[in-house]
Amino acid sequence: MRSFRGRRGFTLIEVMLALAILGASLVVLVKSVAGNITAAQDSFYMGIATDLARGKMYDIEEGLLQEGFQETEQTDEGDFSDEGWDEVKWKSKVEPVELPSFDVLMGLAKGEPGEGAGAGSGSGDGEEGESQVDKFQSSALGGMIGMLGGGGGGGGESASAGQQATAGFLQGQYTMVQQVLKQAIRKITLTIDYETGFRKSSFEVILYVTDAAGMQKVLGGLGATP
Repeated sequence: MRSFRGRRGFTLIEVMLALAILGASLVVLVKSVAGNITAAQDSFYMGIATDLARGKMYDIEEGLLQEGFQETEQTDEGDFSDEGWDEVKWKSKVEPVELPSFDVLMGLAKGEPGEGAGAGSGSGDGEEGESQVDKFQSSALGGMIGMLGGGGGGGGESASAGQQATAGFLQGQYTMVQQVLKQAIRKITLTIDYETGFRKSSFEVILYVTDAAGMQKVLGGLGATP
């Protein structure tokens, strides 16, 4: 009879350790495969949503140029069911481009936060820490307005009269630009919402549309004004 005393099998601890290693490896493998599937699905739906957004933005732009710009803000929403993607939703907003008044800019040049301009709470060490007042004062327009009327100071009546004349000219030019932007340029914000099957996603597309005929009309009206 042959003896089996020289042969040994795996102990229970060795079997449990091997199963633990195999289980951990399978978890990593499954997570990697799931991540690849999710990334592929996200990429696929992002491409579809981008193409749909491009077409919708083109339709909105064409509608604006054909119907003309409106004075008030316009909003609309819907989905792409006609294209076969009813799970992809869209929202649009068309609004005039309006600059702050010249008085608000003068206040910013003096260090006074105007309407719609937050004072901020940063330390000024970096771009994120600067307030809107600091950013405007450091700009070319802010520095020019500050020298004209934002900082005060002496200089006599002649200097004051010169500053007022220059400020009046600058205000007239700024008002012209303000009116041209308000009448001839519109900002389109298109928001796309969609589901990939794993999560919800959304993104925004912004486009500025210019009406050349409207701009010429505004400029001609301003030039004809005595």
